[in-house]
Amino acid sequence: MLTSVHFQALVEHSADLLILLGSDGRVRYLSPSAQRHAGCPPTCTAEGCPFALDQVHPDDRARVTAQVLRSPPGVTTALLPYRARHASGRWRWLAGTAINLLNDPQVRGLLMQVRDVTGQVQAEQRARAWAGLSTALASTTTTDEVVQVILLQGLEAMGADAGGVVLLEPGGQHVTVLGSAGFPERIERPWRRFPADAPVPAADALRQGQDLFMTGEDWSTLYPHLQHVRSPTTGATAVLTLRIHGRITGAITLAFAEDRPLSEADRQHLRSVAAQCALALERGELHARLEQQERRFRKLTEYSGDLVSVVTPSGHLQYVSPQIQRILGFTPEERRGVNVFDSIHPEDRARVMHAFHETVRSRQPRLVTYRCQHQAGHWVWLESTGTDATGDPDLNGVVLNTRDVTARMAAEEARRASERRLQLFEEHSDMLIHILSPEGRCLYASPAVRTMLGYAPEELTADGVKVLIHPDDLPAVQAAWAARTELPVYRIRRQDGTYVWVETVTRTVTDAAGHLTEVHAATRDVTSRVNAEEALRRQLRRFQHLVDLTADFAAQDGAEQHMQTALERCLDLTPYAFGFYFPVGGDTLIEPLRAGQATDAMLPWTLPMERLHRNGEVGRALRHHTAFFAGPSQAVFTPPEPLPRPVWTSLAVLPVVARGALRGFMAFGTNEAVDLDDDTRRLLLGVSEQASRAVERSVHFDELRQSREETLRALGLALEYRDYETKGHTDRVVTLTEQLGQALGFTGHDLDALRWGAFLHDTGKVAIPDAILLKPGQLDPHEWAVIKRHPSIGYEMLHHIPSLPPGTLEVVLYHQERWNGSGYPRGLAGTDIPLAARVFAVVDVYDALTSERPYKTAWTHQDAAAQLRREAGVLLDARVVDAFLQLPVFGEAQQAHNHDRHSP
Repeated sequence: MLTSVHFQALVEHSADLLILLGSDGRVRYLSPSAQRHAGCPPTCTAEGCPFALDQVHPDDRARVTAQVLRSPPGVTTALLPYRARHASGRWRWLAGTAINLLNDPQVRGLLMQVRDVTGQVQAEQRARAWAGLSTALASTTTTDEVVQVILLQGLEAMGADAGGVVLLEPGGQHVTVLGSAGFPERIERPWRRFPADAPVPAADALRQGQDLFMTGEDWSTLYPHLQHVRSPTTGATAVLTLRIHGRITGAITLAFAEDRPLSEADRQHLRSVAAQCALALERGELHARLEQQERRFRKLTEYSGDLVSVVTPSGHLQYVSPQIQRILGFTPEERRGVNVFDSIHPEDRARVMHAFHETVRSRQPRLVTYRCQHQAGHWVWLESTGTDATGDPDLNGVVLNTRDVTARMAAEEARRASERRLQLFEEHSDMLIHILSPEGRCLYASPAVRTMLGYAPEELTADGVKVLIHPDDLPAVQAAWAARTELPVYRIRRQDGTYVWVETVTRTVTDAAGHLTEVHAATRDVTSRVNAEEALRRQLRRFQHLVDLTADFAAQDGAEQHMQTALERCLDLTPYAFGFYFPVGGDTLIEPLRAGQATDAMLPWTLPMERLHRNGEVGRALRHHTAFFAGPSQAVFTPPEPLPRPVWTSLAVLPVVARGALRGFMAFGTNEAVDLDDDTRRLLLGVSEQASRAVERSVHFDELRQSREETLRALGLALEYRDYETKGHTDRVVTLTEQLGQALGFTGHDLDALRWGAFLHDTGKVAIPDAILLKPGQLDPHEWAVIKRHPSIGYEMLHHIPSLPPGTLEVVLYHQERWNGSGYPRGLAGTDIPLAARVFAVVDVYDALTSERPYKTAWTHQDAAAQLRREAGVLLDARVVDAFLQLPVFGEAQQAHNHDRHSP
């Protein structure tokens, strides 16, 4: 009899797992095999036990709960496979039976007897997946489709959690990832393309030509540098090579959830799936090649200039390429099945039919030219070459290659007609007609060659006109001749050695095979036109230079820049070699500007020119503000000088006038005789007028700038007098501010803005009541608050003036700010204070210290300098203070101080 001891021994050694559940689905008892099935001890009966019903996989939980809890008492219920979580976190498949013993007083529970069927379920899943994969791969046609099926269904069939498909690029230098699934992006992104010699599993498998199978421990040993790319949940890995025609072209990489060595059966299964995938990839590659070839053939047919057709021995059209619509106006569908001989011109039909039948009989290609009717009704000249392909099972007909030769036939007819008229025309035309061979040899020249070039017609028939073309023009003419494009205008040598410009129009003549036989050329003399065009170009170029000169004058400020530009522009456009500009100050001349060749050598020779503005013909012209031109035969001095002059042989003197007064004159010259045309004279007069206007504008701007300076200074002095400042305060701070700004790198408009800020820094004090501004005693807090408003008031008064730059307004608003933030009106600190305001603050403090006031005596420079050094980095910018105390003016003051100290 089976005792309880025997029963306990059977339970402990049973491969099946016995689970006793309460009516709530919680585990009350587990047999010892729980350790093997789920990795947990039999005592694991607390909440969260993997065998409790509420821990079953969510997709299976409702079904299993219904089968177990709702089964009739005493009835054994078969449990279909379901998933329970292993202690490792993975799901395991279980199956077995359940019996409701809740009514049994000795049990009072639900008894389940289950076993691990994970391998069986997974095998079934893989079998289904493999079958689905085979079906899916069979339906793919492209490589991309194959890769997607491998990633979506192939990984499932191989039992992998993640994987990818890699391809060895042509040349074998790099590996490209065609697709991947299941890998985190941070791991997948860097490996989308990598060198074939990289120390990674996929590259090693491709180089060695064998599959790789690794556990996690194998990975750590072989690829310790790649440990960071493994996911914590990754177990075993594999790389399966893909072979097409015996050649390794890529690989499938796999990552499994379980970390165990793959059995030989597992490996054979993976290799079988990989081989099936390789066949699909090979099929996709072949499909791509076929599609490419088909597209290529279709495009060759579509882009071919010739019409390709296949005609049955009976003359019916069974195929025609799309070019038929361009040549004859029909669509291919409209002509398919039509007898081709019906549309041939009646006069040509018999000849064409004979050539067609001879092609079939002799199996030799035939060429025939004939007329065929266009859809619109007119006749088109065609040229067809027929090749017999009636023995080819794919064609079973005659292949015709046809082209439209209507233009050629019309050209030949026109040539024949023109030849009949040419003989009459050429006798009376001044246009040179000549016929050339394809190599350029002159076959015929009309009598006009004697009038145009001075040669007899027979003198050109040997070497042609090529030897007469100007060497500079010959390359361009030869290139156009070889390309059969329009010839450029070129020069050709007359018999007397001179050159004439000619223009040639050509027309080619070809034979029945389309080969060039002759070139008919008509040449005419276009010398007068070319000269006129060149004169026009010179005129336009001079006009453009005048426009550019006007633009340059508008962009420049100083009169000296204007004159230098005018000198250089005129030398570019005139035959003169050098030029000088002599500014006139009263009745004297200032150092001249110069431009052109050898001006250093010419400078000593300018002294006579400097005297010319007061006497002689040049002086009279300049006094009347008119230009003066002289050649080598015209004296310019009084008394007249020996002619021709060795220097200034030819010259032009142009006045520069502003506000009715002579401001200077430009003198252009050359030590050679030049012929000055009227266009050049007008150009120089135009430059003179432009320069005069530019100088007048510069004078006007100088006066405006001076007026603005005086206005700002007057406003500063008015503020100085109202505030009872020490006399000269405005001029002193302006002078010192400008010197300090220059020392710190202020230039141009920035320096102007800084100087104007010194003029206007206390503008806001006009709004301060006299009772506060002129109060001799100490100000109370309210009065001090009113005083501290004067920078903001000054800014509000001035910032609407558009001509005041931002730098000026920064001095007005921030000159009372201090380096440590203790200033006003905004309490700015350090470099947040604009540099212009920091510069003026140092000058303002220094002048306040060294100026005498009703309430204090003036400090010496040494005492004031010491005070500035104490305030440097606290109230004032230390860098600005250092630059201020190194100004040259203070060096002189220090020398005077030292002299006074050592005087007896």
